[in-house]
Order: sequence, then structure tokens, then C-alpha cells
Amino acid sequence: MFENVMQWLKGLPRNTLEAIKRLPRLIAQVLSGTGREFMEMIKNFYRLRTTPGRSISILLSLVLFLVCIKLYYNTSVERHAENQQDKLVPTGEQLWNGFKKTIFEVNIKEEYDANGEIIKNDLPQSLKEARIRDRQALAEGKFANRWDAMKNGATREYLKQGESLLWQDTKASGKRILISMVFIFAGIYIGLFMGAFPYAEKLLYRFVLFFDKVPAIAVLPILFIIFGLGETSKIALIVIGVAPTVILDTYLKVKEVHDEQLVKGMTLGASQPEIVFRIIFPQIIPKVLDTVRLNFKAVILFLIAGEALAAEAGIGYRIFVVRRYMDMATIFPYVVWISMLAFLVDMAFRTWIKKKYQWLNK
Repeated sequence: MFENVMQWLKGLPRNTLEAIKRLPRLIAQVLSGTGREFMEMIKNFYRLRTTPGRSISILLSLVLFLVCIKLYYNTSVERHAENQQDKLVPTGEQLWNGFKKTIFEVNIKEEYDANGEIIKNDLPQSLKEARIRDRQALAEGKFANRWDAMKNGATREYLKQGESLLWQDTKASGKRILISMVFIFAGIYIGLFMGAFPYAEKLLYRFVLFFDKVPAIAVLPILFIIFGLGETSKIALIVIGVAPTVILDTYLKVKEVHDEQLVKGMTLGASQPEIVFRIIFPQIIPKVLDTVRLNFKAVILFLIAGEALAAEAGIGYRIFVVRRYMDMATIFPYVVWISMLAFLVDMAFRTWIKKKYQWLNK
């Protein structure tokens, strides 16, 4: 194995040189292929059954994002040209500082002595102060290199004092979402039984349909009165706002299963539970997961609404706290972060459905 590694290292410069020589040809091939796909797009843009190429698909998916970034940049430049103290549309530098603040500025846990006074220490109180100390120590030769300073310097000691606000808020919000999703997934089985068994349908259908029409935000004060200002009221808000929709959608999907399949199952001697869980459930679950995926935005919406009114930590709580000071440089990172998390959850659902249920839509 060692000899193979040495041969690979000896051939590395030659391989790198060959790769550099091939690079212009590769770039030309990519540009040529993209050009052909672009001409194909112009010719077939209004054709119903067509398959865009890979390169043009990536470019098209980025167009609107780039347009939004450009519009934001132009607006920021114009506003700051008129007023350099403008806070509504932060510059790129201000946004970057906001990202660093939310990610790296830790919420320092204060310690008190027996008299109730804060115990003072020599640790840095901000990331900027910690980095200045590390640079000074590196210049004075206290550390062998930058890596040693990162491992043993003031920055590491500063980060060990507590958690960043973003991580603290993400954990609090994530916990509420996970507990809520457990109840929402339980609603799938309620809809399954409601659609499969007529007596369960008579018992539950109108009750669930009524609660589906109740605006969840309107009952939030009632939830605070009943459950208090703790976690239960926020989780109940999410469940009341999303679960009835998932239950009713599952119910409708069960009703779409053809009776012939159920009759065939009975003819072959399948029991009632086998018909429900081996004939009906496998057919409806990918479509129901799509419904849960599309309603995840509503989960985030109700989460933010609950945290904005009563919470000590959470993404929605932090956004509504900093808005009092018009701190858009902090609000934007939080909005981008929660949007990225929601996008990743959506992508996870789509990937799972695509791989697990390859027969869907075929």
C-alpha cells in the first residue's frame, strides 16, 4: 500500500500538468454543449413534452436567484448613497458581519458568587477581542503557527464559554418542530382509519373538518390560557394548524383506492388489517408524504407565530426581538438560515419519496 501511495505521489505533478493541458479543451466542450442546449431551449421553449439539458437546467434554476441578488445589491447601493446609516437594506459587508455575529458570537453564561455578584474572569467577551488576542500572541511567538493558535488560543476559550445565538435558537425551534411532526405523522393513521372504516369516518370526519376551518392563529390566546406560555401551547398551535389538513388529505387519498383491489384482497383471504396496511397504505403513503412536505412551510409559519409572542429562545423569537432595533443585518441571516433548513427538509422528503417509491407516476 505504501508503494502505491509513493507511485501516486510521483505521478501527481505529471497528472496535474496533463489535467491543466486538458482544461481549455474541457471548457470549450462545456461551453459548446451549453450553447447547443441554449439553442435547443429557444426552439422548444413552448413544447409540452421536452427534456432540458443538464447545463441549461442548472443555469435556468439560478437565473431568478441572481436577479434577486442583483436587485438587492442595486437597492442597497442606492439607499446607502443617500444615507450611509441606513439599516433597512444592509450592505454585503454588514450582512457578512451579521452572519458572523449570529454564528460565532456566543451567549456567555454568567456565574455568580455567594453574594450574587458576577464572577469576573480574564476571558474575552467578544469574538473580535479573542481574535485580537490570538494575533498578538502569534506575533509574540507564543504559538508555533496559526493552527496552534486556533487549537489553544483565546478564540477557542471564548467559544467554549457558551453557545452561539443561532445554534441556541435552532435547537429550541428544532425541538418544537420534531415534537409537532410526531403528532402530524400520527394524523396520517387517523386519516387512514377514517377513510378505510365507515364508522370511524362517521365519528371523526365532521369533527376534523370543523377544526380544519378554524384559523389556528385565532385560537393562540386560548392555547396560552389553557396550556400556559410554555412549550405545550406552541406545539399545540402547530398541530392544530397542520394536522387536520394532513388527516383530511389522507382520508381523500384512501377514498381514491379502487374497490376492486379491496375485493381482490378479500377474495385471496386477506384480513381487514392486511387490506388496510398492505393494500391501501402502500399506495397512499408517497402522496401523503408529499402533502406533509408541502405543509412544512405552514409548520414554520405557526412556529414563528408562537415563538414571537411567548418564548425565551427560538428563531421566531430572535427575529421579533431584533426587529425592535431594526437590526436587518441579524434578521436576514436568520431568515436565510430557516429558509435553508426548510429547503433541506423538503429535499430530504423528495429524495426519500423518489428512492423509496420508484413506481410512483409510472
